[in-house]
Amino acid sequence: MSKKLFSMLAAAGCLACAAGGALAADAAPAAPAPDWTNTGNLTLVSDYLFRGISQTQAKPTAQATLDFTHVSGFYLGLFGSGVSHAAYNNGSGSEIDVYGGYRYPLSEGNNIDAGLVTYWYPGAHYAAGGKDIKYHTQEAKLGVNIGAFNAYAWVALSEYWFGFAVQPDSGKLANTRGTAYVEANWNPELAPGLVLNLHAGRQQVRNMSDFNFFDVKAGVTKTIDSWAFSAAATYNSGDASKNGTPLWTFFNADGSGKNVAQKRLVLTAARNF
Repeated sequence: MSKKLFSMLAAAGCLACAAGGALAADAAPAAPAPDWTNTGNLTLVSDYLFRGISQTQAKPTAQATLDFTHVSGFYLGLFGSGVSHAAYNNGSGSEIDVYGGYRYPLSEGNNIDAGLVTYWYPGAHYAAGGKDIKYHTQEAKLGVNIGAFNAYAWVALSEYWFGFAVQPDSGKLANTRGTAYVEANWNPELAPGLVLNLHAGRQQVRNMSDFNFFDVKAGVTKTIDSWAFSAAATYNSGDASKNGTPLWTFFNADGSGKNVAQKRLVLTAARNF
């Protein structure tokens, strides 16, 4: 075989190998999606509101959320925030929530959501009726998500819902397990990156009806890249009082207090990752 013919065959062989490698690369299957995905955010709020009740006496605080979601529909999450010492006596001034559940798909973007959440306030407690009352609370939830709309019901499983144990009139201990909250939320997109936030909820405190309330919220959220900025006006109807002092007053160690219900304006900046 001549050197020229050998060189031509070798070159052809190399081209064939390269072509075969390219075809093999084109035919290689895509990497499978991971079973678990995670998202989270770091947030600064001007006032931490829980169902229209200020947890920080109208002061700003930082928050963080981390969510893990499985392809099967199961999810787990963690939330942390600063809270007022007046709201949670003798505590560390922090709230840590652990939650989980399952979302059953109905159709694209729609699901039924069932889960549990535990609210934990490290060190927070107080003495009443010869008992040591802790604020730690567990709630079960059941809800439906349909596009931009969702509705949820929450029921307290703990003996004392967020430390509510003393009836304001009699001063006697009362079991508040079974306290329930129902809510509806609608978050339609008004324009690319701009979402309307509407909320209405109703809280009923078992064996302590003086603390019952409804709350509403109207606001907007603007998303810019990985940032989300929101502003909302809220109202909580909790206005019952005892001896002229609103029941929804959180007292400081020096005896001063602040009404944490009624009207609020909340500003939020969140960095999503």
